[in-house]
Amino acid sequence: MNDKIVIGKTGKQLLKQMDTTEVPKDGVAIWQLGQESLVVKKQGKLIYFDPYLSASPSRSFEPPIKPEEIYNADYVVITHHHSDHLDPFTLKDLSIHSPQALFVCPAPHVQLMLDAGIGEERIIAAKAGVSCELTQGISFTPVACKHEKYITDADGNHFFLGYVFNLDGLIFYHAGDALADQELEDALKPHHIELACMPINGHDWRRLRKQIYGNMTFREAADMAAEIGAEMVIPMHYDMFKGNTENPAYFVDYLGRYYPSMKFKVLVPGERFLYLTEREQ
Repeated sequence: MNDKIVIGKTGKQLLKQMDTTEVPKDGVAIWQLGQESLVVKKQGKLIYFDPYLSASPSRSFEPPIKPEEIYNADYVVITHHHSDHLDPFTLKDLSIHSPQALFVCPAPHVQLMLDAGIGEERIIAAKAGVSCELTQGISFTPVACKHEKYITDADGNHFFLGYVFNLDGLIFYHAGDALADQELEDALKPHHIELACMPINGHDWRRLRKQIYGNMTFREAADMAAEIGAEMVIPMHYDMFKGNTENPAYFVDYLGRYYPSMKFKVLVPGERFLYLTEREQ
């Protein structure tokens, strides 16, 4: 593994930075942990998205933090059941060391969370289109997405979700794993998303026959961000596994050619990014 890829903070220093970072009322702080693992801070609350922090020889770099080091999670948001998003080993240790944390997951995956050792009273079952307030000023609306195809359980609940968060007026979108299509665009547009985090690793038949399910290409991610009116876009899901990566420079080049006014940020694992809104609150 190449731990030189991680050039941001790691371990206790990274966690201390999360604790001590002061976020202005008109902003949000974001830390990238690799793949689609992000930490978002708002109103003093830390929200972990898809924390995949298990040690594995298939990783391209060491996790910036270890699951057993995480004591500061207030909320943990899971987009779907694949192991690089719903990682039972990470979730088990994180739940023990962050006993205050609540866990959001798609309704069909509640049993997987229980199997990972999460108490039922700590789990929020997310359903597409059904909004939920976590605390005053922080709420979310799940959005169904297609990870090769839309999948629902017997009750019609979607397996794959993205999440639109209202962070005290700042609208933040974590796409999870998703392909671009008209249904997704139509679901996202009414939310007036300002900051969008999108997968860019793409999809093709070679990976699909190995059961590696696809995502937006870098072109599709940029096009979708533009279509939904996002002010800024952050690419995700391009850095973790050999054979399922993408060069984010292609994404940046495409934005420069076709959407030169679109703001973007490419983050490295362990890096902090402070975003300040330019919209009137």
